[in-house]
Parts: sequence; structure tokens; C-alpha cells
Amino acid sequence: MKNKITSFIAVAMLLFVALPACGEPTSSTPPRQQEKEKQMPAAVVGDNGSVTPVPDKPTEKKLLWDLAGVIDPVTAQEIEDSLETFSRTTSNQILVMTVTSIGGADISEYATQLGRDWGVGHEGDNNGVVILIKVKTENEKGNAFIATGYGVEAVLPDVLCKRIIEQEMIPRFKENDYAGGIKDALAIIMPAMKGEFNTEEYMDDTEDAILGLIVFIAITCFVLVAMKKGGTGTGTNTRTYTGGPIIFPGNIGSGKSSGGWGGGSSSGGWGGFGGGSFGGGGAGGSW
Repeated sequence: MKNKITSFIAVAMLLFVALPACGEPTSSTPPRQQEKEKQMPAAVVGDNGSVTPVPDKPTEKKLLWDLAGVIDPVTAQEIEDSLETFSRTTSNQILVMTVTSIGGADISEYATQLGRDWGVGHEGDNNGVVILIKVKTENEKGNAFIATGYGVEAVLPDVLCKRIIEQEMIPRFKENDYAGGIKDALAIIMPAMKGEFNTEEYMDDTEDAILGLIVFIAITCFVLVAMKKGGTGTGTNTRTYTGGPIIFPGNIGSGKSSGGWGGGSSSGGWGGFGGGSFGGGGAGGSW
């Protein structure tokens, strides 16, 4: 009897020790699968639940990645040379990428994650910019986004990025002139990052352009109404607009720096990526 009691106590003690461990939640993912997930490249999850992996950081030192194939080789080399020269001669860096699809991912998240994973910008400065363009296809609208690193958010605020996309890029993209839209955007972004560009003046000019278009439409409607009321008899009813020049969107005038996007050969090489601190700044648009 004494032996039975002793055995019972021993079993009870074992159960007392084992039960807490049994109650702990265990991972449903096998250890090998967990290790595999740790090694997977970063990905962006879309609203529909789709997972789009961000391309691995390349070993090739390039700043223009025309994955959509919408830029002719000669122009692509011109843009590449300009981007490399800008990276080498300043403390800033711009990555431009065109794609045909981002798999349903949010373009702002994709561009930001791309900047982080590739380390766009110079080490310690976090002064990189990612210009991501998802070209328009038969099944999907076009999208563009300018993502800014922490170090350049002051000189490239969200409102300026938005204006650049709407005024410089999308009008060109609608005509399938992707190279022209990229070059026009760089003509604003590069001088702004170097502190050689009057952001307020550019914003005022584009606002004036929109206002000018509204005034032009209003005057045109007024003239048409007046002509209609005047009839089509033998008399003349000519009205002449003698005000100032009409300003159209895209004709920014003094807004763009004469430095433009071009300049220099890339023969000296550049140091590669080294930044990558992106906080989600920037803006986008679609067409």
C-alpha cells in the first residue's frame, strides 16, 4: 500500500511539472519553414492579400532600372549618366525604376520598401529618392510615386513631390513619353536636392498656370456667348482680349533650373548604395 501511495505521488508530481509545458502555445510552422521565412526577401502585401516581393538588391551599380522597357537605349544611357554624375558629385542619390506590375501592392509602400532594401542614399545621410513608375497597360492604370528618405524630406516635401508628378510626369506619361516625364521630373528634383531651386517659386508658378487656364476657359466661354448673341448678320461683332499672356499648365517658365537633369559623364564611377532610411515620405499619382 505504501508503495502504491509513493508511486501515485511520483506520477502526480510528474503531471504537475508537465502540464504547464503542454499548455503553452506551440508554433504551427515547422522549424525549417521558420528559418526559410527569415531568409525570404522583403515583400509588400496588397489590399487584396497578394504578396509582392521586392527585387533583391543588385550587385550591378545602376540607378536607372527600366524593367518595363519603355525608354530607348540612347536616352536610357543619358539618364543613367546624369543620375550617376549626380550621385558622385553630390551627397544625394536618386533611383529610377519602371515596372509593368507591382502585383496589386500599394505603390507608396513598394517604393518605400525598395528604398529601404536597396539602401538608396549615402551612408549616414539617408538622402535617397526613389522614383517608381508602374506603366499603364491594357488591364491596369498607370501609377507613379516619389519616395523620399529622411534626409531630403525638408527639400522635397510631399506637396512638392505631388506637384512634380502631376505637372511634369503624368502629362508626358499620358502620351507614352516616359523618358520625357522622367527627365522633366529630374529637372526639378536634382536642383531642389542641391539647394539650387526655389521651391516656393515653382509652387507659385504652377498655381498661376492652373489659374491662368481657368481664366482662359472663362474668357473663351464669354466670347462664344457674346458671338452667339451678336448673330450672324452682315455686321461684325469682334471682341479682342487685350489682357496679359495666358499661362498654360506645363509652361512653368522660370520654375525649372537651367541646370536641368543632364550633365557630365559617369566615367568616374560611383560608390553604390549605402543609405536606406525611408519613413514613408513622398507622394504619387495615377493616369
